[in-house]
This record gives sequence, structure tokens and C-alpha cells, in this order.
Amino acid sequence: MRMRKKKNLEARLEACGELWVREPERLRGGWRSIQSGMGVLRLELGCGKGRFTAQTAAAHPDDLYVAVERVPDAMVIAMERCRAMGLDNVRFIDGDAAALEDYFAPDEVDLIYLNFCDPWPSLKHARRRLTHERFLRAYRKVLRDRGRIEFKTDNRDLFEWSLFQFPKAGYELSQVTRDLHAGGVQGVMTDYEEKFHALGVPICRCVGAKGALPDIPVLDGLRRRLPDWEIRQVEQGDLAAVLALLQSGPVPGSPLPTLDSLQADLAALPPRCAPEQKHFVAFWRNGRPEAVLDWVEGYPREHTLWVGLFLVDGVLRRKGLGKRLMSALPGAAWDCGMERLRLACRKDNEAGRRFWLSLGYRELREGQSAQGEPVWVLERLTALDKDEG
Repeated sequence: MRMRKKKNLEARLEACGELWVREPERLRGGWRSIQSGMGVLRLELGCGKGRFTAQTAAAHPDDLYVAVERVPDAMVIAMERCRAMGLDNVRFIDGDAAALEDYFAPDEVDLIYLNFCDPWPSLKHARRRLTHERFLRAYRKVLRDRGRIEFKTDNRDLFEWSLFQFPKAGYELSQVTRDLHAGGVQGVMTDYEEKFHALGVPICRCVGAKGALPDIPVLDGLRRRLPDWEIRQVEQGDLAAVLALLQSGPVPGSPLPTLDSLQADLAALPPRCAPEQKHFVAFWRNGRPEAVLDWVEGYPREHTLWVGLFLVDGVLRRKGLGKRLMSALPGAAWDCGMERLRLACRKDNEAGRRFWLSLGYRELREGQSAQGEPVWVLERLTALDKDEG
């Protein structure tokens, strides 16, 4: 429901100025310096009119409570509530949940509340849900180890879907209930929650504790996203077929591949990398490889995946196959905890450069290959919205 515009909004916001943090980036890493003796840092995403905010902060006066709300017309009501109660352990940010890493330092937040967030019922909008795996992984960057997310909703479909998202992002679930108030009111209610509880709508709740990220290999992620292909590591018995693919359309300016050069590529590693970081796979369909892909995980940085080689069979090019296969890679890399994809494209390979730019990569810098050839180094984030994986 759209919030009505409040009269005298700016004046009312200014009247609560002591609770309003206009530049949260300046407090990144130092939120507890607002007042001495502050303990737990509680963060609420989407505080609405602030009933839950005010009552929870009042119940925990030694903790710092930070509420993020992107609708100023709702936030001003929450601020006025807290000011009327004389609360000095609450601060408000007029901002977005997607920017938390700009507002808080790693491990700075102890507890996150997600109360009745927008369910975005259409599947095509699933990535906008605040309990989507990509958001849950982003929260990890500011949440301390074993820190918690407390999630409440009246939307049963969203709740059941979210129960699968939490473990994928490395959270251990507990206190899972599909009728929180069945035996009487439990905890502090939001305004929205009180209204729908009075109508007999069951409230769902769960708690997710930050644990270790699950180990979902990139190869498994590709297989899940590209079920029409058999994707597997290139082995000795595959060399003849893979060599024929490489020779069907070699990289412009490069010598024609040979069996020796292919075997060398299978074993080649960047500096300071171990063999288990490297993967050289082929995409098989109808008994023959249609493309090959070589990548190294954790190079040149811990959460970066380096794409060494990607080549489609020469007779299958310009038919959208390459774009389809490589559109699956960012999501698969994200599943494995990679935050960025990086690669080098020869400066004389303009078609290759255009291909990668069309997939969301951006020119990072100029450089040289291991053979001394001039290259563009390109990079993209794994969590771009347009990549649904």
C-alpha cells in the first residue's frame, strides 16, 4: 500500500534530527561510538511506522538500535514515536537495504530484523525479496559470526520459499513456526502484524544464525543452470574431441592448438595457485563438445574467479550459444562464494571484447598476458540483477 505524503515532512524530519543519521557512511565501523557502553547493535530493515522499533529499543536500553527505511513518510512517524518515548539508543537511516556494506563495517552488526518485507509475488521479481540468497549473502558482510536474522511474515508462500534461501546462504535455521501467536502474543508486534493477527492471519517466523557458507562448486552450479548439456572436466579420453573443437576456430592471432599445447593448458596454473583451484571443462551435447571453459577460483584475489579460456565450436558461433552458456557463470560463481569474475581479452580480439561487454563486464585496466601480448582486463560482479542464473 502506498504511503500518503505527510504534511510538513521536512520540518518534522528536522525536528527529530538527533535521531536521523544523514550520512551513515561516516559512522561505518564506529556506530557504538554514538554513546559509551552500547552493547548489541540491532539493525531493522524496513521499520515502517516504527512500533516494533520503539518498543524493542525501549526493552533493550543498553543496545544500539539502527532502523533503515527508504520511505521518509513512514520513517518520520517512527522517529516521532521514538522521540516521544525519550529513546536515545535509536538511530534512523533513510536508505536502502542493498547499501548496508556502505553503512556498516564487517562484523559490526549483531542482529538483523526483517519484518513483513515486500513478498514480490511474481517469480520474475524474486531477486528483489529481502530474503533472496543474494541479499542474505550480502548481510553476511556486516553481520558477525553467529549473528542472527529474525524474520517474520504473514505471507506463507514467501516464508516457505525463504526457508530454502537461508541454508543456501550459510544460515542455520531455528525457531521455525508457521503460527507464532497460536498460544498468545509472542514478543513485540509491528503495526501491520497487530492488524493481521486480529484478523486471524497466522504469522510465520524463523531465526537464521550466520554459519559457514555451503560448498557449492561452480561446476555443480553450471550443471544446475544448464541441464541440456553434460558438463564435466576434460580427461585424457576427451583430448581428441576437445582438440578438434579448439582447431575449429582458434583465438585470433594465436597459433593453431596442438595436442601438446592442449595438455600444457590443462596443467597450467597462475602464480601461487594450487591445482584444485583450476577447472577445465567441456560442454557436451549429442556426444560431442560444443564449448570449453577454463577457470581458476580465488585468483587473483580470494573471492574472484578468473576466466582463462572460453571457446565455442566454430560451426556453432553467432547463434547465441556462447552468451547462453556464459550467462550461467556469474550465478554459479556466486553459489561458490565468488564476488567477481575477471578475465583478459587480447586487444586485437575486438569481437571477443564486444562479447564480454555485452555480458556485463567492464574494462578494468590495460595489461599484458603471460606471453607479453597487450590485453584488456575486464571484470563484473557476480550479483548483477540482470543475471538470474
